[in-house]
Amino acid sequence: MPSERDLLNSLDEGPRSPSRVNIERAIADGRRRRARRGIAYTGAAAVTALAVAVASVAAGAHWPTQPAATGTASTAVANATQPPYVIPGTPGWSVPAATPPTRCTLDRLPVPDNAPAAVVSGAEPTGRYLVGRSYPKTGGYQAVIWHDGRADKVMLPGDLEESLQDVNSAGTAVGWSFTGSGEADTGPVPYVYHDGKVSRLPGVRRGSAYAINNAGAIVGDDSGDAALVWPSATTEPIRLPLPAGASRATARDIDEDGTVVGTMTVGGRSTPSAAGIAPTVPYVWLPDGTHRQLPMPTIDGVQAATASVTSVRNGWAIGVAGRDTKTLGSGSPGGADRAAATRAVRWHIQTGEVRVFDELRFGAEATNAHGWQVGTDRQGRAVFRTDAATVVLPDLADPPPGGLSTIATTLSDDGRTIAGQSDDSTGKLQAIVWRCR
Repeated sequence: MPSERDLLNSLDEGPRSPSRVNIERAIADGRRRRARRGIAYTGAAAVTALAVAVASVAAGAHWPTQPAATGTASTAVANATQPPYVIPGTPGWSVPAATPPTRCTLDRLPVPDNAPAAVVSGAEPTGRYLVGRSYPKTGGYQAVIWHDGRADKVMLPGDLEESLQDVNSAGTAVGWSFTGSGEADTGPVPYVYHDGKVSRLPGVRRGSAYAINNAGAIVGDDSGDAALVWPSATTEPIRLPLPAGASRATARDIDEDGTVVGTMTVGGRSTPSAAGIAPTVPYVWLPDGTHRQLPMPTIDGVQAATASVTSVRNGWAIGVAGRDTKTLGSGSPGGADRAAATRAVRWHIQTGEVRVFDELRFGAEATNAHGWQVGTDRQGRAVFRTDAATVVLPDLADPPPGGLSTIATTLSDDGRTIAGQSDDSTGKLQAIVWRCR
């Protein structure tokens, strides 16, 4: 579930300080968003939330564990004992049948108050509900939810930066908003929205919410870089355990059976610099209560030095990996060094399959129950990739040469609805939806 995965923030989670926004920044925000979603998800902003362990769930599959990948990072990230708690799964859920679409058409989404720019950051599995934010004429941000094409404002507390990140099939959305009376006191607060009402998630003073499944379980983080799961919108969060050697973790997405995926930082520094960034490893918390590292992929014949996982659906997890942390730490966002050093990765948690996709420039933005993906290719085009073929998604306007003007961020389980953003003829970001067949 993605969310708004906006190497500075090679780790894209909720920012720890709000942005000062105008329309020009909104345009840059969208164009950088794909480039910023990178390898480590490590820094104060990037290590937000990505782990959930579950003892058992009504509809949860009990998948076999796999050995951790070899290397320095994996030796520090060993299995821990089974935690004494349960994360809700969605009873009776099954994978919908789908035939890979071969072409897609584009429509612009309406935006409240005719705001000049907007983006989509998340969607529920059918694509009927979408969430994101607009950039009003007066400046700042405005959280937005779309239902069957209708757009409504969601009035999150605070007047700084805000965003809805994900939504489930009941129309319950989660996200964060910055609040505070001064710089030292300002930070993100996690919120949930349902039936026109906004509520603060309990148990944390500062933090963010990133994903919600159809059972209503929510994953996120707190300001102490702890991975959290709220079993429901009204219950206290569970602070997910870290194995020895891990300094912080992110809980980024939750599957229908309660499986959570994320990224763990293994010791050392987590701030990008000329010397690199702290190594990160992709991590999963399974419905049977076990948790472990996902295998590190191989890039150009060499095991990746760092990797992160950002989304999961029906056991298909997606993320990115890099050959070395020095290149990632010093390369500019979207630069040639960083593009060459990173690869899109897809894991299948049940079988242990790991596949690297060289054709996706920065990693996939979203996956669905069939393991299909949307992302940006090496030519800067938004693409929809199934195991059968790749469909290039149309732009709202002619893109500039070499530019990154269109980004797909959500993908329905049947592959028929994709949403994201595209520059209009004036260069402003617009929220869009593709209908595929």
